[in-house]
Amino acid sequence: MGAQQILRTAAALGLIASTVSAAPPDRQVRRQAERAAVIDLGPADPVVVRSLQAALVKAELQPLDDATEAALTGNATESDAIALATAMGIAQKNFGALDCPGTITAVEAALPLLAARQAAGLAVTELPRAWAYVLLCADRTGDSDAAIRAAQRLRVVGGSPDVAPALLEKYPEVDALPNLDPIEVEVATEVPDSVVWLDFAQVGKAPLRLTLSPGEHIIAAASGKRRGFLVGRPIKKQPKLVVEMADQEGPLAVVAAMIASWHGKVPGSEAVGEVLEKLGVRAALIRHGDVVEVWGHAGHNEPARLLGGEDGARTIADADRAAALLADRVDSWNAHAPDPDQPLLTEERSQTNHDKATTAWWVYAAIGAALVAGAVVVYAHESQANTQEIMLHYP
Repeated sequence: MGAQQILRTAAALGLIASTVSAAPPDRQVRRQAERAAVIDLGPADPVVVRSLQAALVKAELQPLDDATEAALTGNATESDAIALATAMGIAQKNFGALDCPGTITAVEAALPLLAARQAAGLAVTELPRAWAYVLLCADRTGDSDAAIRAAQRLRVVGGSPDVAPALLEKYPEVDALPNLDPIEVEVATEVPDSVVWLDFAQVGKAPLRLTLSPGEHIIAAASGKRRGFLVGRPIKKQPKLVVEMADQEGPLAVVAAMIASWHGKVPGSEAVGEVLEKLGVRAALIRHGDVVEVWGHAGHNEPARLLGGEDGARTIADADRAAALLADRVDSWNAHAPDPDQPLLTEERSQTNHDKATTAWWVYAAIGAALVAGAVVVYAHESQANTQEIMLHYP
């Protein structure tokens, strides 16, 4: 009788323990707060990066902002370069999707950045492509004014292989709009004696006077790491212009340099962990070639590692499953559940004279606790007076 009660007690407690362990983690906590990075080691492909970000969103994780993600390509080391990479990536994607309004919006964000970097003497290989996008879209939509302006700018920067000579000839150069007088302005810069460029052509050092034709212009200035731009149409009521110049050595430059030092290959745990720490995240998808790896750690006291074993390295086509694996690990960390990527604490039990089997220690702890509790109940029942009744309720 006593043994039966002990076993029934153990079964009851075991059912309760299994019910608690099977309870789903609080995913709402993870969905609201957990940020995850996409580290792209190349070859460069903005479409792939966007697809990995979409996989994170589908798994209800939060991607980082575009500027940060651009730094994680390792190709950008300055703030405006990061923003430029983002804008041109969006322009390329939209142009490929025949979305001309979206393409023009992205190019308009990129052009002033290109002008400022050009003024600083930096390579601006994206400039011809940006104006080519504008010209091709303007020609496609029948916007002749925009096409004429884009054709003029494209001639200044040396043309583009994406634009046929016949298309440039279709939009001849125009000196000025009729019946509109030019406007004289004085241009100063935040840093004295900075080099000034007007519409992608160098015009001198500040301060200087410029005669601007009606219409939109881009004025850029640079001195060392500091550079800036003005975009707009000149008006007589504003005869003096000042170009503010920001320091472009931004905080993400260090992260971008670290990623660049990996040279397209996933480094060791320490290097990955250092990047995750600087980003303030615990998890990341790292892409190299056609492979996406799932990396992360539960906290700073643990090294970063490849998660999921063999399942932690997947193809880009299987990015949704990689992101789902990452989300599952985040859920486990948030619920303080045993980490499936960490070895469990075990103890050995003798099974035969020579054979031993390893069993998770908490299994013994649960059974032992159930047996002890059952024995106490039985002992209390048999040792008390007949007038005392002890009842044990279990499912």
